[in-house]
Amino acid sequence: MQQNSHISDEKLVQHIVEGHPEDFAILVERHSANLLHFVGRMISVPEEAEEVVMDALLAAYQRLGDYDDGRAPFIVWLRRIAFNTTTHRLRGRRPQFVSIDENWAEASQTSDANLDSLLSEGQSNIGELLDKALELLSPEERTLIHLFYTDGRPLREISFILDLSVTALTSRLHRIRKKLYVTIKRLSNENQ
Repeated sequence: MQQNSHISDEKLVQHIVEGHPEDFAILVERHSANLLHFVGRMISVPEEAEEVVMDALLAAYQRLGDYDDGRAPFIVWLRRIAFNTTTHRLRGRRPQFVSIDENWAEASQTSDANLDSLLSEGQSNIGELLDKALELLSPEERTLIHLFYTDGRPLREISFILDLSVTALTSRLHRIRKKLYVTIKRLSNENQ
């Protein structure tokens, strides 16, 4: 089936499950770069991100029989496995992330319009401040922000990947926006 690399992911999965494991290489070729980009948002060391992608692809191969194309497209199913593999890898680490607890009074009074206003104030270094603020988010929060705002993925797809309800996801996005606002404002004040 190597010459039929234009066949859909779902048909390839079915073919692999039916006894043609060598065709999994086509799926790896198709999706490994996408998964590396996805995992790279949570793990900044390229070699470690590649290792996580390989682990995720191995886990996907071992569970191909469980894939249900009625629940999600294959790439979304792969991202969910990659996300779980990544969070499992990061679980034991204790990095420093920003907390809005100390600034909760300010954050709770912050509207999405405040963040939009801050981002459009025309500060010459706002992109740099946003990048620094994003670095201070947890890997899961960064992933959520990137999936929704950068990649424009629908909430339903993100909820499948992160295994959260759409309601919980919406609430989490709102809290992360507030956290970004407080962090950007703090960083901006430190730079003055």
